[in-house]
Amino acid sequence: MSLQQTADVSAAVLTSMTEEECANWYLQRGIHVICHRDRYWKETVRGFYQPLHWLARLSAQQANSPTPLSWGFQTTLSEVDATAANASMPIHWLPNLENYDFHSLTSNRRNHLRKCYKRVNIVHLDKPRLLQQQGYEVLMSALKRTAYRQIPSKKDYLKGLADYPTPERRLILAGVNGEQLLGYITGYAVNSIAYIDEVIIATEALCTNIGTGLLFEFAQVCRRSGLIRELVNGLHSREDENLCVFKEGMGFQIKHIPAKVQINPIVEQFIQWRYPHKYYRLVGCQLRRRSPS
Repeated sequence: MSLQQTADVSAAVLTSMTEEECANWYLQRGIHVICHRDRYWKETVRGFYQPLHWLARLSAQQANSPTPLSWGFQTTLSEVDATAANASMPIHWLPNLENYDFHSLTSNRRNHLRKCYKRVNIVHLDKPRLLQQQGYEVLMSALKRTAYRQIPSKKDYLKGLADYPTPERRLILAGVNGEQLLGYITGYAVNSIAYIDEVIIATEALCTNIGTGLLFEFAQVCRRSGLIRELVNGLHSREDENLCVFKEGMGFQIKHIPAKVQINPIVEQFIQWRYPHKYYRLVGCQLRRRSPS
C-alpha cells in the first residue's frame, strides 16, 4: 500500500457548503431530508427532526415541526428570537478561531502535541483509499473501546466512504506511522461554521497522543480558510469527564445555544427517566417551558 493518496496537511482546504448543498449530499447518502420554510431538516431518529445545519439559528417563525408526523424536534434560535427559547443546545465550541494556535492549548496539551509530532505524521487524505484499505480495522478497535455506536459491517463502512463528497467539502485528516493508519478525523462546514464529525483512533495508538494532533490540525485548516468563524466539536458529553477535560485542554468551551425543543410528553418523560444524559443534550440546562402544539 502506498500513501500517494495523501497530501501535506498545510495544503488541506475545507470549503463550506451551503445548506442546499449539504441537503443534496445527505439525500445522495439516502438520508431523509425535509425542506420546511426554506430550511433543511433531517430525521435523526425515527420521527425526531433537527436542522441539517445544527447551528443554523432559525427564526421563531421557522422553528416549528417540519412535518405533522414527528414526535419531536430540536433547533437553535437566532439571537433576535432567543426569547422564544424553551431549552438550550449544549455544545463544545472553540472561541476565537481566527487566533487559535499552539499557545491556545493548556501546557499539558502543548506537551502532548509535541510528543504526537515526534511519533505521528498528520496527513490530508485527498481520497479515501487509505481508509478503504485500513480504516475498518481502526474503526473496530475504536468502537470496541468506546461503544460509541454499533460497529457497522465492512460493506456498509466501505459504502459510506464511497458517498463522501469532494475533498474540499469533506475534510479527512489521518495520523500515520510509516504505512500504518493510526486514526483519523472527519468534518465538514456549512456556511461559516465547521463541524467535527468523527474522531476515530485505534486503541493501541492512544499512547501517541494522536487525538491532540488530529484535533489541532483540523482547527488549523479551519482557521486558514479565512471564511470559517466557528468550530463545533459535538454536543457536551457531561457523563464522559475525561473527554470533557481533553476538549477543554484543547481550547473548546461548553456553550449553551438558545434552542426550541418540542417532544411528545410521554416520550419526553421516558427519555428523561431512562437516558438522562441524552435528555440533557436535547434540552440543555435551561428551565423547560412547554412549547405549544
